[in-house]
Amino acid sequence: GLEVVDEDTEYWYRPELMARKFWQKEMEARGEDPSALFETIPGEDGEETQLPWHARYVVVMPGEFMQLTTRDEVPAAVHRVVAVENKPSRLSAPILLCGRPGIKLDVTRYLGHLDLAGPLLNEVNGKSMDEVHNAMQ
Repeated sequence: GLEVVDEDTEYWYRPELMARKFWQKEMEARGEDPSALFETIPGEDGEETQLPWHARYVVVMPGEFMQLTTRDEVPAAVHRVVAVENKPSRLSAPILLCGRPGIKLDVTRYLGHLDLAGPLLNEVNGKSMDEVHNAMQ
């Protein structure tokens, strides 16, 4: 599963496991089976729907571009994926946003002065998204 590091404690957290434990506690509090994999919910048409337990949870992790554009206010999430034995593989669907090809990042346009930018933004100032990406590899 997915693991995200807390750099202050040097501990790897597993959001999927935390979500599952939260689900189990919620099911116990409702007097339902905490090992259930589905929840029955009423649909808009009155029909009942089986919803997988994990369907209500989303993990959002900021990336390197978010760290750049927020002047290090929002650090990129250091994460890894660890294989889980005897479990189905998980689906990862990152949503990536990027600038138009060839357009150079102009930090002063957004911040007014380069001295307001952190070291990462100063490093990528005047570079295209391709150059930023390549510099971070």
